[in-house]
Amino acid sequence: MADGRIKIRRGKRTDFPALLALLPAAQHKQPTKTQVRHWRRMASDLRHDFYVAEQAGAVRGMVLVCYIPALKQHGWQALLDLVVSAVDPCHIGQQLLAFAKARARKRGCRTLLVCTPDQGEQETGLFLAHAGFSRVGDVLSCEL
Repeated sequence: MADGRIKIRRGKRTDFPALLALLPAAQHKQPTKTQVRHWRRMASDLRHDFYVAEQAGAVRGMVLVCYIPALKQHGWQALLDLVVSAVDPCHIGQQLLAFAKARARKRGCRTLLVCTPDQGEQETGLFLAHAGFSRVGDVLSCEL
């Protein structure tokens, strides 16, 4: 990966330290055993789409999409959780988001939902709006 290209791969249980490194410094705390167990269960659960973006051998972003059955329509709803590094020179977030949308479409989802970002995450909200998400109640929704 010396050429700096982005490689998106399935996430692994051992990617937890990389996730911690991507979070803002204020969230850097020694993880509890419960948090580590939760991470390992979630990362190994094949009902989720958990993918990692690597560049030059370093993890630069992660995306998790959870799928839940929809009551109003036959099929599934997709819920997005995205974490990218603050330094995003290659638009890694956009690549992960496009990848997540494609995976959700393959699973038959019609929309991808995101919990409304905190007010302190205004940049994330702008990024999602630019990617086609719009506010629907307390969530952001993107038609697939």
